[in-house]
Amino acid sequence: MLSSSLNLARLAVTRRALTPALFAPARSLSDKSWQASGSEIQEATRKALIHDLLSDSTSAIHDTVPWFLENMPASYFRQTTLPVRTEHLKAITSLRSTEQALSLDIRSDLDENRKVVTFIRPNNEVGMLLKQIKSLPKYNMPLSRVGVYTTDDNTMCLNMFTFGEPKDTTSRTIDDSHPILSLAAKVAAGDVEIEEVDKGMLEPEQIKEYMSKCGNGYLNNSVSRRFLKQMGLYYGVTGSEGVEVSVEKFNPTEYTADGVDAASTDRLYWIDSAIANSLPQYALEYFARVVKVNNLDIVRTHLDNVNDGENGTVTQLRMLVRVEEGDDIDWKRLKRNLKRQKWIDPSTADLIDRVPSLGIRRAEIITGLASLMHPIMGKVNPVAYSKANIMAAVTGKAYLDLGREIADFFLEKFDPKSGHMSQSDQDAESDRLCAKIDSEVVDRSANTLLNKMVDAVNHTYRTNVYMENRYALSMRLDPAIMQSDNHAETPYGVVFAHGRRFNGYHVRFRDISRGGMRIVTPASSEQLALESGRHYDECYGLSFAQQMKNKDIPEGGSKCVALVDTVGMSQQNKNFVMRKSVKAFSDSILDLIVDTPETNERVLDYYGKPEVLYLGPDEQ
Repeated sequence: MLSSSLNLARLAVTRRALTPALFAPARSLSDKSWQASGSEIQEATRKALIHDLLSDSTSAIHDTVPWFLENMPASYFRQTTLPVRTEHLKAITSLRSTEQALSLDIRSDLDENRKVVTFIRPNNEVGMLLKQIKSLPKYNMPLSRVGVYTTDDNTMCLNMFTFGEPKDTTSRTIDDSHPILSLAAKVAAGDVEIEEVDKGMLEPEQIKEYMSKCGNGYLNNSVSRRFLKQMGLYYGVTGSEGVEVSVEKFNPTEYTADGVDAASTDRLYWIDSAIANSLPQYALEYFARVVKVNNLDIVRTHLDNVNDGENGTVTQLRMLVRVEEGDDIDWKRLKRNLKRQKWIDPSTADLIDRVPSLGIRRAEIITGLASLMHPIMGKVNPVAYSKANIMAAVTGKAYLDLGREIADFFLEKFDPKSGHMSQSDQDAESDRLCAKIDSEVVDRSANTLLNKMVDAVNHTYRTNVYMENRYALSMRLDPAIMQSDNHAETPYGVVFAHGRRFNGYHVRFRDISRGGMRIVTPASSEQLALESGRHYDECYGLSFAQQMKNKDIPEGGSKCVALVDTVGMSQQNKNFVMRKSVKAFSDSILDLIVDTPETNERVLDYYGKPEVLYLGPDEQ
C-alpha cells in the first residue's frame, strides 16, 4: 500500500513538473534542462530521485550481501581485511544494481608502502589471468602477494595483485604450540605423510628459522599442511636458480577451508611451485602462460615471497586449476615445461602462445635458429634479413610448418633415446627438407633462409636441448657455418647460446684458449637490432685480436660476447637481467663441456673430443 501511494505521489509530481515546463517561456542559460523550474517542484523532484536510488540500492544490497557471503571462498575472507572486503562489496553491489556485467578495475593504496590492483570479472575464462598480468601497471615496487578467487557459482572472479612489502615493526615470537609445529611433529613421527617434506628438515628450530623468513600475511593465512609442503619446495631451491614443482589432486577432506564444493572437485588439482631468484610478476606470468597453453582453468592462485638471504627471494606460487572435461593432461610434461618457462625468451613464449602445439622445445629451437641466422644472413642482405623479417618469416603462418620440421630434424639428431643419427640418415633428411623447401617456398629470401637453417642443424656438433634443468639452449657449432669472406681465419670452435632476453657467442682460435666475456646492453630496440646483426663479427674480431696477442705463447685467443635485451628497464631490473644472462650463458656452455652422468646420458656428441673453455671477466 505504501509503495502504491509513493508511486502515485511521484506521478503527480511529475505531471505538475511537466505541465508548466511544456508551456513555459524559454529558459535562461542558468536553468538545467532536465530539471523542472520552481523551488518546490525541484525539491520534490530531488526527493523522488533520491528515493528511487535508495530503493534500488537497498534492493541490491539485500540481494548482493547474502550472495557474496555464500559464494566467496573461505580463503578470501581469511586473507583479506574488513576494509578491503567492504570496498569490494560496495563495488560489486553497485555493478549488480545496474544489471551490467561485473567488470571493474580498482587501484588503491593499502598504506604508504603498498598498492593493490583488483580486477573484478563476470567469469574466469582460460587465459584471463595472463591478460591481467600483462596489463598490470609498472610500479617501482615488487609484486608481493597475489590472490585469485572465483565464486562457488562461477559467476564472478576477483583477482588481487599487491605491490610492495608492509613495514613489519613488531618482532615475531613463534610459540611451540603453533599449528604448523604441531603438524610437523606428526609428520616427523610418521603419523602424517607429506611427499615433499623430508623428515630431516622438521626440527622445530629449523622450521622456526624458515617461518622467520616469511611475511606475516603468508604465515598467518596458510593452512599448516600447505605451509610445510611449500617449505619442502623452498629448501629444494634455496641458494640456487632452480624451480621446484609439485602437482597433487585436490582433496576436499584436507582442504575444507578453501570453500570448494566437494561435488566439483573431480577435475581440480593443486600446482605448488618454488621459484628461486626470479621477479615475482614474471614468475606468475610464465606459469599462467603454461597453464593457459594446457587449457587449464585457474580457480585460485596465491603468491608470496620468502627471503632467501643474498640469493634474493623464493617466490612461493600456488594454483588451484580445473581440467576441462575430456582433456588428458600429461602432468610430467607440464612440470617440465613450468621449470623451463623461467629461462625462455619472450619471442619463444609468444610463439608458444600463438601455436601451443609446438611445445617449448620446438619453439625454442625455431627462435634459437632464427637468432643464429641474423648475423649470418644479415651480411647477404641487411634489409631482407633484418632481425624482425627473419623472425616473421620463420615463425609466420606461411612457413611455420617447415620450421617445425627443421626443429624435428634437430631433435631427432640429438635424441639420446634413439642414439647417434648416421651421416647417411642426416644427409637423407637434410636433402628431403631442402627439396621440400625449394618446391613449396617461392619467396627467394625465405627459401634461402630456411635452407640455411637446415644447414645449421647439419653443422651442430652438440646441444643441451635434452638437459632437464638447463638455463638456455646452447649449441657447439662447426665454425664453417659462420665463416664469411671478411674473416681472415676460420676459428677452432664456436658456441652459440639462446636464452631469456639474450643471445651469446663464444669463439676460440685454438683448442686451449683464454679470453673474457663482454656484455652488450643496447639502449633502444633499434640499436639492439643493429648489434644483433654484427654480434658474431664483434665476437670474432675480439677473439682474433686476442689470438694475435697470444701468438707467441701456447694459449690461443678467445672471447665471449653476450647481447642482452634490457631496453626500457630500470637500472635495478637491468642489473638483475644482466646477472641472469651471464649465469645462464655460462651454465649452458658447461652443459656442453663437462663430463657428468647427466651430460653423458643426455648430450649426444658428434665432435668426438673433450673440450676445455676458459672464461674470465671483461668489460661492458
